[in-house]
Amino acid sequence: MSRTKTLLTAATMLAATALLAGCAGGDSGGAAGGSDGASGETTKITVATNPSAQTAPMYLGIQDGIFAKHGLEVELVPQTDVAAIISGVASGQYNFGFATVVHVINANVNDIPIRAVATVEGQQKAEEEPDEGNALVAGPDSGITSAGDLGGKTVGVIGLSSLNTLAMWDMAAKEGVDTTSINLVQLPFGQMPAALAAGDIDAAVVQAPFIADAEANGATIIGKPNVETFPDMAVGLYTTSQSYIDSNPDVVEAFAAAMIESQEHATENIDQAKETLVTNLGLTEDAAKAAKWNTGSNPYVNTEGFTTAQTLLTKYAGQTKELDVDTLVWPGALEGSN
Repeated sequence: MSRTKTLLTAATMLAATALLAGCAGGDSGGAAGGSDGASGETTKITVATNPSAQTAPMYLGIQDGIFAKHGLEVELVPQTDVAAIISGVASGQYNFGFATVVHVINANVNDIPIRAVATVEGQQKAEEEPDEGNALVAGPDSGITSAGDLGGKTVGVIGLSSLNTLAMWDMAAKEGVDTTSINLVQLPFGQMPAALAAGDIDAAVVQAPFIADAEANGATIIGKPNVETFPDMAVGLYTTSQSYIDSNPDVVEAFAAAMIESQEHATENIDQAKETLVTNLGLTEDAAKAAKWNTGSNPYVNTEGFTTAQTLLTKYAGQTKELDVDTLVWPGALEGSN
C-alpha cells in the first residue's frame, strides 16, 4: 500500500473512531423559531465553517439579519479540519457544519448518519475564472506544467480524503499518472502559498481567495480540478446529523431556508458580501474586493455530486461499500421539496 493510500485510510479510520464516540447529536438548547421565526423566539445554533471566500453568503446573511429573521442566532466556529467538523456534528458539539460530498459519504460508510441540508454557494460552476473556486497550482521551480507531472511529487491538500484530493487524482490519472506515487501533505488553504514558495511542497490544490496569494508568490495555475470533475453539481455543503434532524426539524428547516436566502442576498449585494471577508477572514480590503465565489447559482442540493464522488472513492481510495446516495440528503434540501 502506498504512503498516500496509507495516510488516506488512517485519516478515514481516525475520523470514524471520533465519530463513533458520540453520535447522538443533541438538542439545540433553545426553542425552535421555525422557518420564518414566527414564534418570536430565537434558537442559538453552532455552525462550524471552513473559512474561504465561498462562506461570504453566510457571513452576509448573519450580518444582515437573515438568520435572525428565521429565528436563529448563529455562533460560527472556524475549523479547517473537515474530519473534525464531521466528528463535532455527529457528537453534537456543532449543530451544523461544513463538509463536502466526500466527507458525507465517508461518514455514512462508517455508519455515521450525517445528512446534507444546504449548499454553501450552490452548484460547482462548469466554467470559472482562474482565481475563483479552487485551482491546482505548481510551485515556482517545481518543473510541473500539468497534472501529468505530479507523479512522485508532493502535493498540498486540505484533507487526505477531500473532494479536492479526489479531483486532483482524477486529473492526474487521466494524464497517465499512477496516483499512488503522489505524496500528500495536509495544510490549511492559507498556509499553502508560503509552503509552495518555500519549496516545502511541489504543488497544491488551493481555494480562493488564497489562489491569488499563491500566484503572487510565484506559483502557476495548471488546472481547475473541481470544474473538470464536478461541473454543475452541489459539492460544498452544510450538514447535520440525522438525530438532530429528528429532534429539531423546525431548526433544520429554518437553517436551510436562511442559507438559500443568504445566497440570493449575496448575489444581489456582492460588494457588501466581499466586505464581510475582511472581518471574518482577515483579508485586506484589496484582497476582499478581488475575492470570488459562485453567485447566481441554484442554491439547492442535488445528488449528482454524491454519485460522482462515490465512483471516485471506489476507483482511487478503495471504497467497497456502495451507498444509496438519496439517503445522504435531508429531503427538504432538494429543489421542489417545498
